[in-house]
Amino acid sequence: MEWHQIENFIAVAKYNHFTKAAKEQLVSQPALSRSILKLEEELGVPLFIREGKTISLTKYGEMFLRRAKQAQSALHTGIAEIQEKVSPDRGEISIAFLHTLGTRPIPEIVANYKKIYPKVTFQMYQGANINLLQKVKDGVADICLSSPPIPHEQIEWETLRIEPLYLTVSKAHPLAKQSSVSFQELGNEEFICFKDGYGLRYIFDQMCESLQVHPKITFTGEEITTISGLVSAGLGIAILPKVKEFNQSQLHFLEITDYPCERTIALATAHNHYLSPAAKTFKEFIIRHFQEYTP
Repeated sequence: MEWHQIENFIAVAKYNHFTKAAKEQLVSQPALSRSILKLEEELGVPLFIREGKTISLTKYGEMFLRRAKQAQSALHTGIAEIQEKVSPDRGEISIAFLHTLGTRPIPEIVANYKKIYPKVTFQMYQGANINLLQKVKDGVADICLSSPPIPHEQIEWETLRIEPLYLTVSKAHPLAKQSSVSFQELGNEEFICFKDGYGLRYIFDQMCESLQVHPKITFTGEEITTISGLVSAGLGIAILPKVKEFNQSQLHFLEITDYPCERTIALATAHNHYLSPAAKTFKEFIIRHFQEYTP
């Protein structure tokens, strides 16, 4: 049994398709088929059910796939451990982050880091909080900057910053004459919120549940600029941070008096995934940036 047979088998199991697997493995389809047949002969059992162009794993194939992936992971870990000796000034770093960090500070951090390590490349992801964390769990992203830091056995969190959140209204709104407000007084207001899965929506829902408020939600979005724009136009109110990522000229911010309205921005890495020297160095660079940065 040779290692390329194991990798060919994993690829076929991934796609349930010999041609797609052959393309990934950079071999011809007949060569890949022969590799799988030889592996099945050596094991003495069929690994796939073949019905025309459709294939699927047998019970033996499912059993062998689990062990094959463990072997593949162990081999990759061994290679990574050797590469640990390589200088951290090269390689690729993958980072996932909140939309509200996309204007600042992420571009600033990455640009400053590349001045020191110009050979390092970055793969970046934005999206809902729940999707960003999944990328860390799956090993797609080395590092995630998110909020709030939701506990998970796979995730290690490092708090970077705690920042206040405000009830945000247009300057033409009656509440714009006040500097603070009780959230429980807002039952008749129309809210503009983030979609489910986003960190600010998670915090909003927690606040509503804690205070037994049942808000009227008229719109849910994904971009803070869209939400703030709708609020500026007087189409609803929202819970937002006071950050430079959106135009604040037509907005008024009120403190919430009956709930500790804030968000914790934290850095997430996965316990069970290898972090390259470059990623480790970048993680420390991010932490130092937030220690020195004053919003």
